[in-house]
Amino acid sequence: MRVLERQLFTAARAGLRSVFVTVSEPDADQLASLRLPPGLEVRWVTKGEAALNECEPPYLGLSADHFIRVETLAFIGRQNFPASVSYEDASALSVVQVVLSREELISRVKQPLPEGSCIRLEAPFSQGPIVDWLMAAGPKPQDGFMARHFDRHLSLAASRALLDTGVTPNQMTVFSTCLGLIGATFFLGDTRLHYVTGALLVWLHSVLDGCDGELARVRFQESPLGSDLDFWGDNLVHVALFSCLGLGFWLTGNGVHTLVLAAVADAGVLASAWTAWGHRRARREVRGSETGVVEQAAGDGVDSKLARLENSLAQRDFIYLLVLLAFVDMVYEFLWAAAVGGTLFFLIMRYLRRVNQNEQARQPYPAR
Repeated sequence: MRVLERQLFTAARAGLRSVFVTVSEPDADQLASLRLPPGLEVRWVTKGEAALNECEPPYLGLSADHFIRVETLAFIGRQNFPASVSYEDASALSVVQVVLSREELISRVKQPLPEGSCIRLEAPFSQGPIVDWLMAAGPKPQDGFMARHFDRHLSLAASRALLDTGVTPNQMTVFSTCLGLIGATFFLGDTRLHYVTGALLVWLHSVLDGCDGELARVRFQESPLGSDLDFWGDNLVHVALFSCLGLGFWLTGNGVHTLVLAAVADAGVLASAWTAWGHRRARREVRGSETGVVEQAAGDGVDSKLARLENSLAQRDFIYLLVLLAFVDMVYEFLWAAAVGGTLFFLIMRYLRRVNQNEQARQPYPAR
């Protein structure tokens, strides 16, 4: 992304609806090549031009020499200020200015920005601390233990290599899903080599599956379509994995009960996924959230527990159990664990959903 594009997307994601850019308007070809945030009104003015006065105070000024985190800018934009404020970086350079009147010489209270919330732009942009700072926005707060401490180091390295390429987040989703499906087919075999190869490919799928979200968040390319594609791609791999496990054991003479175990595991995955998907769509309509599977609810109520449980669908730490059991030739036991665990997960989710619905039904109607 160009610096200007990133600045505008940051402003739009932080809740700004109109931006004055103090440079002359680009020509038609340059303007056509810019990726501008939908819904953001952009006005091009030279500094000091009379058109800038059309913007009524208070003003929120952004430094062109810094990048700032979306959540930091959004927090500043929501505050009520009794006086003008200048938010500065660690070098006392102004990054965000809140100006309450048109007075040029007005005294501004100086406030330091939190560490890591902004970075000063220095060439080269394509490497070094600026890219490190950008990639820090890639991980999700809902990551599981292994994803947070191991997988993310690998996926971030891959995402960093892909950052300046034409590879899109949705293309990464499709690629990682195909990799997982290929890995699942190895469980149709009956040797430890088949199991280990399949487990490692499914594990690699779970690692690279983090790249789509990382690229989307860093490039501001998140979309409901991409989020749903990622969600259902993961669950498709899980269904294929359990199906191939059951079919593989049945083909090698382990009895029809292995097909039943696979069907139970698949039913647990699909039922849980369908319930979670419906919940996340409902919350998206209400809150517009694309963070994680569903927005993490604050507190410790039923809705918060349900949100955390549904977010755990996106955590694939169980893949490490599959890899371990494949190396010790115990994937049959993994199929049993998947059938029992998937069923329990769905039952807990349904219980919490019912409790949540009952609580909502008991809420008094708002006053008219």
